[in-house]
Amino acid sequence: MQVDACIAKSDPNLVQRTRSYGDLTRRRILEAAERVFSRDGFQGATTREIAREAQVNEVTLFRHFRTRDELVRETILYRTIAPEDLVGPKAPWQSDLPGQLEQYVRKYYTALLDRESLVRAVVGEGRVLPPAVRQAVLEKMAPMRAALIERLQVAKKAGCIRPNVDLGCAVDILRDTVHTGMLRHTMYGPGDYSVDTYLRTVVAIFIQGVRKP
Repeated sequence: MQVDACIAKSDPNLVQRTRSYGDLTRRRILEAAERVFSRDGFQGATTREIAREAQVNEVTLFRHFRTRDELVRETILYRTIAPEDLVGPKAPWQSDLPGQLEQYVRKYYTALLDRESLVRAVVGEGRVLPPAVRQAVLEKMAPMRAALIERLQVAKKAGCIRPNVDLGCAVDILRDTVHTGMLRHTMYGPGDYSVDTYLRTVVAIFIQGVRKP
């Protein structure tokens, strides 16, 4: 802090430029880590290879990430979409449940597709990730799940969803269906229908299962 204060007195912009450079280096390491973890797996990847990919030395890598587990955690959480961006405002869920659900599944599918290789690595090795890493990932994802449950509660109060539907279970089923679909499509192709048809059908079946008669 004293060093920063002294630098700031001589050049007020220098501290900000230094921090911006540090942020850029951190992003470069995270992007390199995502490529290496996706390619080599969480168990096979080394910090030396990640540093080489990021064009920094290992000392610099560990200056930004104190441990390998921290790097794994931050790589998985990097570029995750904000809950509000994923589910949108509450009001439209009262009157347009199908439209809002379709927007959600499309955004979620796109977000998964954007990081498909890393998603596969997490699915394949999630059970062997350190418990602290798994817990941190769950805590980060919890607000996204809670936001969608909250939106469905709005629809339930508006009479669009049956009172006896367990919204937490319904949200997990919807999320897992989109997740599994993306993995299958990128491995085998969508088959005799388009991804668009798949997502619209997922929404239609979901609504058929939860809506009030």
